[in-house]
Amino acid sequence: ADTIDVRYLGTGRGSSVRITHAGGAQNVFAGQLRHTLTNGTGLGATLHGTWVTFCTDLNQRVSSTTRTFDVVSVAQLPNWGAMGVARANAIRDMYAFANGSQLLSTASNNLAAAFQLAVWEVVTDFNPSVGVASLSLASGGFRATKTDGSAFSSTLMNHVNSLFGSIGAAPAGGGNVNILGLRSGTTQDQIVPIPAPGAFALTSLGCICLAGR
Repeated sequence: ADTIDVRYLGTGRGSSVRITHAGGAQNVFAGQLRHTLTNGTGLGATLHGTWVTFCTDLNQRVSSTTRTFDVVSVAQLPNWGAMGVARANAIRDMYAFANGSQLLSTASNNLAAAFQLAVWEVVTDFNPSVGVASLSLASGGFRATKTDGSAFSSTLMNHVNSLFGSIGAAPAGGGNVNILGLRSGTTQDQIVPIPAPGAFALTSLGCICLAGR
């Protein structure tokens, strides 16, 4: 199997939100995550460095201790229940649409949070037979609000709705984007874009994590 050693470094742009998933509610951080990747084998050998990631896994946490992950297709994430090809393709469309803007250290907190929220919603609720109409942060298996329970700002929701709208549509300047999954049985699963454009691999960039307040 292709593998890579992964160590969580910290968060970047984003904000704390309140999510409801699997019957429970909690305050978590939605935004950019930074991970150091080393000692890769196979596909993992192309991923060495500090990377921006977004997570697919609402059941586990990141770890500042180095752990060995499998390098797999995004369709095989998360570890506890593979999302499948259709949901992975929907996430790829959102990566293409955002075109790296969600990964920059200069990204707005609203954009970074919106991208992670959109990923979580797709992983949990996207129904390819229904399409974009199956996606909503207000209903379904995944729901999210501000930490006080109030609605998100129109700015953040505009980002979320634009990302949802990109699914199945021609990317707006995004070009072809390849993404890989980092999968662990004990630590939060992550998505990395490949190959690494300069903007994706700078140590100043961050990515989204799920971490209790």
